[in-house]
Amino acid sequence: MRQSNPPRRPHPRRPAGFSLVELMTALVAGMIVSAAVVTFTMASFRSNSEYVVATRLSQELRNSLDLVTRDLRRAGYNENALGSIASGNTSPFSKMLISGECILFAYDRANGTPGAIDVDNGEVRGIRRSSVTFNGNTVGVIEYAESASGTKPTCTGGTATYTTFPPACNSTSHWCALSDPSLLNITALTLTNNGANIGSNIELRQIGVTISGQLANSTTFTRSVSSKVRVRSDCYTPSGYNCATSP
Repeated sequence: MRQSNPPRRPHPRRPAGFSLVELMTALVAGMIVSAAVVTFTMASFRSNSEYVVATRLSQELRNSLDLVTRDLRRAGYNENALGSIASGNTSPFSKMLISGECILFAYDRANGTPGAIDVDNGEVRGIRRSSVTFNGNTVGVIEYAESASGTKPTCTGGTATYTTFPPACNSTSHWCALSDPSLLNITALTLTNNGANIGSNIELRQIGVTISGQLANSTTFTRSVSSKVRVRSDCYTPSGYNCATSP
């Protein structure tokens, strides 16, 4: 009699889900991807923040540069220039002194005496960089002065008063804050005379101006902005006359 085969036993089914090794592998892979995403996101935030800071610094420096260049461009203006030319005399406004990080110049203004420097009418001007103490820190500032009360500004005149905000002008030397010490630290002001002489009697005026600085609350970035100022009034230099002196 033929013997039948015994019935096969079904294989036990493997439990559903992941093994510990699979879970650990997936976890490590997920952490690597997450770390890459976080790193990229943080780098993007940092790059954007640095861009904003650098842009703000450049814009603030540019604002200061615009104020300086606009005033320098007027240097030497003489309301009675034709009279000076006709008489062969040198204009009293033609002198300009560059001394380190300071420049002194003059120009004729309304309500003054045409063709003559009127000190009380603010016709002698000065621009310079000074190092001052503000909120316990040493900060570089750009200062501006105009003559008054019979006194012309000098490069060594006393600074504005930085114990208050906004800083108060110095009542004796007449130097005032032009840049904001709570916002900018001006690290350098470079002034160069790039003019040229025509013959022996005329000096063309072109002043190079470069301002460098940092934001007062951050030393991460230092930026510089530059401009070349073509002074509208040239200097007539007869024998023995020196244009490079204080007006």
